[in-house]
Amino acid sequence: MDLDAFREELAQDVLVRADTSENFTDDAFAEVVAEYLAEAGSIEDFMPCKYIHRGVRVDGYSLNWEDGLLELYVVDCRPGNKVERMTKAEMTQGFKRAETFFEKACTASFVEQMEAAHPAYGLARTILEQGDQIQRVRFYLLTNAQLTGSVKELPSRQESSREWSYRIWDLERLARTIGTGKPEEIVVDFEECFGQALVCLPADDGNGEVRCFLAVIPADWLARIYDDYGSRLLEQNVRTFLQARGKVNKGIRKTILDEPTRFFPYNNGISATAEEVSEERHGGVTYLQKVKNLQIVNGGQTTASIFNAFKKDKGAPIEQVSVQMKLSVVPPDIASELVPKISRFANSQNRISDSDFFSNHPFHVVIENLSRRLSAPAKDGSQILTHWFYERAKGQYVNAVSYLSEAKKREFLTRNPKSQVIDKTDLAKCVQTFRCLPHDVSLGGQKNFAKFAEYIGAAWEHSQHDFNELWFKRAVAEAIIFRRAESLVLRASWYAQGYRAQTVTYGIAMLVRKVQEMKQELDLQRIWREQGLNEAFEDQLLESCRLAQQEIIGGAARNNVINVTEWCKRKACWDAAQEVRFSLSSAFVQQLKERGGELADTKDARLEQKGLSEAEAYISVVNAGSGYWKNVRRWAGESVDLKPSDLTILDIACAMPRKIPTEKQALRLVEIRSIFDGAN
Repeated sequence: MDLDAFREELAQDVLVRADTSENFTDDAFAEVVAEYLAEAGSIEDFMPCKYIHRGVRVDGYSLNWEDGLLELYVVDCRPGNKVERMTKAEMTQGFKRAETFFEKACTASFVEQMEAAHPAYGLARTILEQGDQIQRVRFYLLTNAQLTGSVKELPSRQESSREWSYRIWDLERLARTIGTGKPEEIVVDFEECFGQALVCLPADDGNGEVRCFLAVIPADWLARIYDDYGSRLLEQNVRTFLQARGKVNKGIRKTILDEPTRFFPYNNGISATAEEVSEERHGGVTYLQKVKNLQIVNGGQTTASIFNAFKKDKGAPIEQVSVQMKLSVVPPDIASELVPKISRFANSQNRISDSDFFSNHPFHVVIENLSRRLSAPAKDGSQILTHWFYERAKGQYVNAVSYLSEAKKREFLTRNPKSQVIDKTDLAKCVQTFRCLPHDVSLGGQKNFAKFAEYIGAAWEHSQHDFNELWFKRAVAEAIIFRRAESLVLRASWYAQGYRAQTVTYGIAMLVRKVQEMKQELDLQRIWREQGLNEAFEDQLLESCRLAQQEIIGGAARNNVINVTEWCKRKACWDAAQEVRFSLSSAFVQQLKERGGELADTKDARLEQKGLSEAEAYISVVNAGSGYWKNVRRWAGESVDLKPSDLTILDIACAMPRKIPTEKQALRLVEIRSIFDGAN
């Protein structure tokens, strides 16, 4: 996709977000881009926090106290349909405005003149009062312009004992990541970075499709690589695990500080994969010169803990620490299938559970299939049935329309409107809110998704039949409520700019909890049928959100927490919100259902799902995995029992998750498996 086409696609995504949430365009741009980059592991969770003044600007931030890292974001979103150029001077000016915000926030006079209700006040106050814990500041510039010249980033520098570093995501760089659906390449050149190649021991005969090496890598090398690439260095499931459980292991840190020479015998080291390596041999010794797309599949906590000691514990004897590394070189054509398996097996003897491998979980495929199959009822005044499009991977929606003719594209967009796209983090946000976990939702998209993964993993293991048509319809109804609340809050006269995300999740959770206390349930099936909310529901929803905002701001003040956003992440905030007393209007109460009726619906849906042989077959096919079906396909090529159409269906199963068999195809695949098992 060329830059003009990508800019148009990105602009459409931003417009849909702006229309759906009634946000300003640059706010929507920041959210859309940040979600893509967080998904790729390129940034931490993004917290919106717009502040613009003369020579000062910040659009969002992320605080990681473990790493002593503050990330500040500034946006340069340009109108129009043409790709504009950004000069180095404009880039420098953009960063300068964010730098100025940080510098001013370190002064009491600046902070005191800010409005206390403004979200940036909490951030500025945090910088002022807890700035000694911030050892690194990373500035991000997000723009839909294309940077001119060869300079793509500014060099890092020391400023008042802190390290300042800079990252720019211009249109060209965004296109490489978002437009292709692939993260930026990670290329580690040992000779260039560390002045020498890495000594290693080949652990294979060189003839297999996967090559293996054993090496001992200096801990400071590993820390510097992690500093350059951050969470992108971690395989996605390992990243999810660390977001749920925490990056730094105190025992590992203690060994580094107190017994560095014993780190090697005490620690299991790391397992990693790469797509390609450059190697050379001298005097019978093998050296790794360069590694392409390095991914740590086991030992993420070890890596993060080493990095933490490297950055935070000045004087730590990191140069005395060595780390054993097993490196598997997996060709790109089998990487999507093999790397998750290597990750799973590498972690099979430690604390990482199946729910931590959620990015490959069949739950996503089942929900995706339901979203493509189930048509939502037509809204008032329309005869068109539409779909709620579930994106189990970023970019699926864009890819679905990329190669369609104009006529087919119009048809697709009519049946699958952009306003009805739900991605993984959206789904997690809605489900966790209605589970009355607003403090988890307030952690941010990726951290909340990690919590959601644990919940779904356990629920799936208990009863995968619960994830049926009824579950999907309820989830969509929850999304309808959530998105409508976002819109209502934004236009409310009492809305305190910047706390919308927290206000909405707390407001909905408070309403759900109130209804539960009355032994009632929201009629989510009615909302699915009507694809919207009536006036009585909206009025009650807005009132609950008003009380939620009042409580989270007041609660932060009562508990001497200077940053409202950070207060909302605490369980104590939700505990206090549950104590807020309020009444429900009679018009709203009339729309509720008896709690037992909802449970009966669930039971009926579960029984129906068990009777759906197509759905059963579908889940069975997905659980078998593409590797299994490749074995069947090899056998089938020599079989006289199968028709050409069967081979086509097998090719689809072999290409999972890029291609997905239909439920009818899944039924035939189960029959083919029976033939295969009988013949073998």
